[in-house]
Amino acid sequence: METIRGHVLFLATAMSAISAAVEGCILKPIGSDEGIKVFYTTSTVPSGCVSRGATEVEIHVLHLKYSDPAQALSKLNVSVAKGVGGCSRKAVFILNSNSTFALTVQMDDCPISFIANEPSYIHPSKNVTKMDLPASTEELLDWARRTYGGVSSFAVLENPRNIHFQVGRGPSTPEDCIPESHFKADEYLEVEVASSEIKSCLRPGGPMRDVTHVLWLEQGPLDSTTQAVDVNMKTTCSGGEQALPELLVLKGQPGILWNINQMAGYVQFWASGDHYIHKKFSTSLPGMALPDNIKGLIEKISSVNRSIASFTVIPSAKSITLEQLKCAEIQVAPAPPAATSPPAATQPPNMVVTLVTMLKPWSCTDHGLEIALLKHNLLVLQTTITEITLDDPGCKARDNNTHFVLSSTFDTCKTHLEGGIRAKNQLILTQEALPDKVTVPFQCDLPEKLRLQLYLSPDFSPMSSTATVEVAKVTYVQASLRTAEKAPLMPYNCLLQPSSATPPQQLIRDSVALTHVEIFPVSSPKTSRFSFTYTGKEDVLTAVLFCKMYLVSEQKEIRYFNSSLEVKIENPSSPPHNQGLGIGAVLGITFGAFLIGVLLTAALWYIYSHTRPLAKMQPASANLPASESSSTNHSLGSTQSTPCSTSSMA
Repeated sequence: METIRGHVLFLATAMSAISAAVEGCILKPIGSDEGIKVFYTTSTVPSGCVSRGATEVEIHVLHLKYSDPAQALSKLNVSVAKGVGGCSRKAVFILNSNSTFALTVQMDDCPISFIANEPSYIHPSKNVTKMDLPASTEELLDWARRTYGGVSSFAVLENPRNIHFQVGRGPSTPEDCIPESHFKADEYLEVEVASSEIKSCLRPGGPMRDVTHVLWLEQGPLDSTTQAVDVNMKTTCSGGEQALPELLVLKGQPGILWNINQMAGYVQFWASGDHYIHKKFSTSLPGMALPDNIKGLIEKISSVNRSIASFTVIPSAKSITLEQLKCAEIQVAPAPPAATSPPAATQPPNMVVTLVTMLKPWSCTDHGLEIALLKHNLLVLQTTITEITLDDPGCKARDNNTHFVLSSTFDTCKTHLEGGIRAKNQLILTQEALPDKVTVPFQCDLPEKLRLQLYLSPDFSPMSSTATVEVAKVTYVQASLRTAEKAPLMPYNCLLQPSSATPPQQLIRDSVALTHVEIFPVSSPKTSRFSFTYTGKEDVLTAVLFCKMYLVSEQKEIRYFNSSLEVKIENPSSPPHNQGLGIGAVLGITFGAFLIGVLLTAALWYIYSHTRPLAKMQPASANLPASESSSTNHSLGSTQSTPCSTSSMA
């Protein structure tokens, strides 16, 4: 308790000193446009606790606090403890925040679900429930206890960038989770924090070349042991790397060993404890005496005529990374600007870029580029996206009320296809009421695909490409794999299956060439070639060539690919199956058809001439009997009635 009270008192003294004026130097928060960032990893959280929790489920409560809502983007990596409980119990993460946040989750295949406050975005969105959660820590923990019967762990995370959390550790000893300040969660939690306490002191009008960066680490070892802290310093510039003199001051408690890893050669060091410089010295170097208060340290730096480009107070850390964007040209520190009204809140472009990159709405298919961005996922932004195009403004995404969708071929919209496998382009996003557009570069790979092709000659010339296998002749096969992998493609199994009930002809089995098969040396990493001679039945018309290839990836993983090709079977030594009829056969068929027609006509005439009525065969008699004449006349009269005959009859 005395140790914690001492650390709290030290922190209060340090923060008050930073805000105080030092002769010739006043530390002020730096702006986001000054290009200096400090990240550190730690397992000590501002407030946290663990307990036995519920019996059947793990309940982990994370209270996320962001000093800048525009930077409320984090990644959560959930792993499972080995050799303990594993995935035997379901885990539930309750995520609360002081602002809208976006969280990308990577986790093992375990039953894990999430409960988050509105509005928030969690990707992937599977097993995510959103609701209005209590804002205060006490109310949030009480709600979790009432809902699930207990809390396994609780932690407050300030400005988290990457969160590594381990589940499946088994129940802890305490009966209840009572938050403690500066709680150490080394057993299950490690977080990378983006510091919000970066300040600077630049002399107005003075040169910015001889500058100093100060990393003030407050918490040291709790006992007499040595604590190692890794330090990295990255400097980038659009004009290339520069060699400007810089001073890095490392101030910590006794027992800190500074492991200086990534660092430019022109950087000088002041370290309060022993430090180890990789790539230069095999043993640690002794430190120097530095003032124990911030005012004294600033005076010491000012005494060597240096400005303080960054002064960062870090509560606790296992590793620290300082990133700065600075070019070699001499700059002059601007005079303090006149007081103006604060600008209207806008969405920083990096927030939009980070979110869209995290969503990855692009994909490559065999036919072209596909874009599908769910509009609901953009609600976490403080602005509205009104239009999305590719690098070519004419390639505009369509808004279907739920998505921005777009389809294009690889030869349009300024898409660059590298190596026939990797497509590169960029999304141009227009924000409502903002003149500047946001550019999101992206790339995607076409689906991996194995293709088989036959050739007639051993040079595999395109002119000899074929789809036919000749009996008892050599056929050459080329297998080509569309992939980003660079490992050589090797044959594993290949066979030729005829269309009839004939057994298949094995060509390659377990990467070994069988009879009448020859495997050629690798011509290119993504191509495999071999030849074979078909020795099956000669009356087969078609067959299917099956091949299974493999390669060993950079991760030493064996990957298999399958493909098939339908081919024709031909035998040049035998007559073709469908050779047609000769001229003699055609003439014979024609004469036979004519003769049959003549005989059929004669037969029909004969039948007709012998079966017609007898009355039409004999001439009419002149002297008909009276009865017949009367009957005939009566018949004619009855059928040929006219007005005259009608009146005579009357």
